[in-house]
Amino acid sequence: MSLEIYPASPSDAPQLTQVFYASFRSDLDTTMFPNTPDVTEWWENDFSAGIKRSLAGETNDVFLKVTEGSEDGAIVAFAKWKRPVLAADRDRHEEQIVWAPSSDKELCDRFFYGMEAQHEKWMGERPHYYLDMLGVHPSCQGKGVGSKLLKWGLTRADAEGMEVYLSASPAGKLLYAKYGFREVDTISPYPDYVQAAMIRSPKGQ
Repeated sequence: MSLEIYPASPSDAPQLTQVFYASFRSDLDTTMFPNTPDVTEWWENDFSAGIKRSLAGETNDVFLKVTEGSEDGAIVAFAKWKRPVLAADRDRHEEQIVWAPSSDKELCDRFFYGMEAQHEKWMGERPHYYLDMLGVHPSCQGKGVGSKLLKWGLTRADAEGMEVYLSASPAGKLLYAKYGFREVDTISPYPDYVQAAMIRSPKGQ
């Protein structure tokens, strides 16, 4: 069965949430986002609202999905890319994020605001592509699905002579290194867990 990339739609939010749960299973992830009704509702609302804003041209976000067989097939992976945007125009969490009641709010703040601070520190004012999130259902891991979603942005970044930035989980770090990302910094928001800031220069530079 073929696995192809399509643009995600707001109605995909419930499936995207379930792939998120299946993909991100470390102790850090399950502590921040336990699979409870309120957290599920939070993620479904977050995905739906984000996709609606991107489709309306309100953000530079691009939400992609990989499905089995056809565009309406089961979603097995997803990615959220941010196209190049000047730092002055970049989304910033000027208001405190309101997490779901069941979430570990302190850990969520430490993790997400820590990644945001690293992003600002390393990319500054330079326009670049940013891989915000990539998740692959365990049933499809090792089949090149993550690489397919990664290449979507890398191909565009190379064509435009742009750097690519991401923050890698321990599970994703090897894939990104394979495609030319280099580790520039780390944060450890949770015991025995290290998140790596990684940058990739465009090919030929």
